Amino acid sequence: MAAMPRKRIVPSVYLETTIPSYLVARLSAHGELATKQAITRAWWENHRHRYELVTSETVLEEANVGDASQSRLRLGSLEGVRILGPSEEVEFIGGELVRKGWLPTGAMLDAYHIAYASVYLIDFLLTWNCTHLANEATRRPIERWLRKLDKYIPVICTPTDLMEQSDGY
Repeated sequence: MAAMPRKRIVPSVYLETTIPSYLVARLSAHGELATKQAITRAWWENHRHRYELVTSETVLEEANVGDASQSRLRLGSLEGVRILGPSEEVEFIGGELVRKGWLPTGAMLDAYHIAYASVYLIDFLLTWNCTHLANEATRRPIERWLRKLDKYIPVICTPTDLMEQSDGY
């Protein structure tokens, strides 16, 4: 039986790096990117208060890379968000997701995002990374493996998915 999440008054959301990135980035003129930025901002303004927001030291490291002014904005958007620390279990799960080939070696940080959400019993992993995270073909074997290990399985979703779900509250 998979580990049960701790009882919370509100569901928890792990903010993966694409969320603060799209939230504070200069508005794009490109259709799909501009749409994702608008959806991220709408979720942030209208829905985030419905959740306990968490992130990890991995996200802080990723958010600190690149243009200094954008890094400050990304990190600033995460102020007040609970930061999850590393653990041996996070290291193990993240490493195994790559070792088993479900995520490529270059996506090790993405593996850690899944590991943090599982180890800390976070309800949702919020991301725009549809290549390695919010991707059904990738998720299925990872979920099966986590279930075999009796680990918690977070829902990996985009802001669009989470807004549709939270509209039912």
